[in-house]
Amino acid sequence: MIEQGTGQPTDERTETRQGERLQGVSYLWIGVMTVGFLLALAAVAFFMFRIAVTGDELRREARSRRIEEREVPSRWGNIYSSDGYLLASTVLRYDVYWDTAVPTDQTYNDTKEKKNISALCDSMAKYFPTRSSAGWRRYFDAARKKKNRYLRVATDISQADRDRLLTFPIFEYYAKKSSPVRSGLIVKDYSKRINPLRGMGDRLIGYSDDNRAYVGAEGYYVLQLKGTPGVRMMQQLRGEWKPLADGNKRDPVDGKDLVLTIDASIQNIAHEALQEHLLKWNAERGCAVVMDVKTGGIKAMVNLGRIAEGQYAEVLNYAVGERSDPGSTFKLMSVLALLEEDAADTAQKVDTERGVYTIYGRHIRDYKAGGYGVVSLRKAFVKSSNTGIVKTAYEAFKDHQEDFIDRLFKMQVGQKTGIDIAGEPDPYVPVPGSPKWSGISMPWVSYGYEVQLTPLQTLSLYNAVAHDGVYLQPHILEQVRQGGEVVERVAPKSRGKIASDKNIKIMQDLLRGVVEDRDGTAHKACYDPDLRLAGKTGTAQYNYGRGEPMQYMVSFAGYFPHDDPQYSLIVCIYRPQGYGISGGVIAAPVVKDIAAGIYRTMPRQLYRYEGPESGMYEQAEEAAPRPSIDETAQVMPDVKGLYPADVVPALERMGLSVRVEGGTGKITHQSLAKGSRLRSGEKVILTAR
Repeated sequence: MIEQGTGQPTDERTETRQGERLQGVSYLWIGVMTVGFLLALAAVAFFMFRIAVTGDELRREARSRRIEEREVPSRWGNIYSSDGYLLASTVLRYDVYWDTAVPTDQTYNDTKEKKNISALCDSMAKYFPTRSSAGWRRYFDAARKKKNRYLRVATDISQADRDRLLTFPIFEYYAKKSSPVRSGLIVKDYSKRINPLRGMGDRLIGYSDDNRAYVGAEGYYVLQLKGTPGVRMMQQLRGEWKPLADGNKRDPVDGKDLVLTIDASIQNIAHEALQEHLLKWNAERGCAVVMDVKTGGIKAMVNLGRIAEGQYAEVLNYAVGERSDPGSTFKLMSVLALLEEDAADTAQKVDTERGVYTIYGRHIRDYKAGGYGVVSLRKAFVKSSNTGIVKTAYEAFKDHQEDFIDRLFKMQVGQKTGIDIAGEPDPYVPVPGSPKWSGISMPWVSYGYEVQLTPLQTLSLYNAVAHDGVYLQPHILEQVRQGGEVVERVAPKSRGKIASDKNIKIMQDLLRGVVEDRDGTAHKACYDPDLRLAGKTGTAQYNYGRGEPMQYMVSFAGYFPHDDPQYSLIVCIYRPQGYGISGGVIAAPVVKDIAAGIYRTMPRQLYRYEGPESGMYEQAEEAAPRPSIDETAQVMPDVKGLYPADVVPALERMGLSVRVEGGTGKITHQSLAKGSRLRSGEKVILTAR
């Protein structure tokens, strides 16, 4: 059937409308499915996001609660002086920082209880006055405006200062763990080694940083001092490690305490004396060492270097670690080598060649222009005549120079001291046939050039002469203690004798003459009948041959009292400024000041020596009795049957001009009869076998 006006059959239109309805339902269903899919996808995404966020939180929580083995630090041992002073110890120190963004505005600006920022600044200004209250306020406000999360408040403070700081307004909330108010304070603690002597003996005692020692006693004995760390189970809660209740898995073992041979009083005396003279002579640096003659223990060691105009501090250990040409203090070893090789006698004469002696076109000059004329070898030593010592040694050994060098090695000149401080270099002694050996090496060595020793190496040889020839190894450790109990004592270590008793006695007399004879190089600076010093001055030019202005190292090495040596000493001063530079003028007065300071601290006057202790060293030779000559008498003594070396010094001190003829054995004839009245400058001839 066809409907009027449409031209389309009725059934066909009905089917079309039904199709359109079905298509609309399909679109609706697709839309619903799409929305459902998108909602499901969003739900999955949200779920995955929630899982991720929750997972991070869980992981953070897990990390914050992890349990592991943690090291329990051990307590470092203390270091004490032999007279009981604390030289080094470990203390807790604190650094304090502030997260300025943490406190709320209400906490920061609280005015009700006066615990706000203004009150905090008042407290800071009172106890940490590096800034005024207003200055602290500007400092804190500027940091808070910038949201500074790590503002420095105080560093390297003591526990007492930390505890006081935690009572300040706002900061006080740090100590109140249950407080709902957060302070933002960050407190870090650490261990720090301190030297209560404040700058004295720093290089000797040593440094440490983060419980790691580097130099000095701490560097050498670090294993004994630091102990052994322990182990325990610990749990991390909110960034802080807390020990579990079941205790240590391994307990820490505290470090041992050390008692050094250092005497704090003597250290102070030496420090003050050296510093005074460094300032006086505007010197670059210097060192002073005092040693116990009978044990080898170091009683004081001072090393001062200029850090600014008029300021000195312990910078390097020059005494142990710096070697240089010793200069005239080495003449002790040269003359002793001559005596040990039977190559000379101290009574024999030597012409000082008007102060200039030439070898292979190189000149050796005396300090005194024109020299000293014809003098005995003893006088050449006492006056420190370069020409006299070099000429005697060179003429004795020029055809077999290796004998001179070999004798030096036999006297332990070429060995380290073995002191228990790290950094000691090997001495340098040239050897015939070596690349640096030349025709002038042997004579140059004889007066302290082309040979290099540290000040401590030189002092150890002088200490051996003071100790009747026995070389003792220097050391700084006296005792090791743990829990107040002595677990180790350090005994003196002998390396045997460096020379015969007879020649050691001769050298002791020569060292005494340097100070006591009126023409000795140290007489003016060091002579004192109470101190009774003996020793040798030294003046070494250590930039020779470089075409530069002359620079010197001046020194004095010796011991006191000469009749029963208790202490040996050396002082070296580098690059002093001024005129008349010499060891006798600059270094010897320092030694006298140190000796006088020690003498004043003695409970009684140093007693006079009554003779060697028998059986102390099995290898020691029997000491011959010294001849007794009354030097105050104005008559000629009977010297027949005695050795020239034993009597010539005494006769010269009595004003006689002595000449020895014949050999070096006992005296068989004297030109002036016993009991003859003496005149000053009178000549006497001694004939020996």
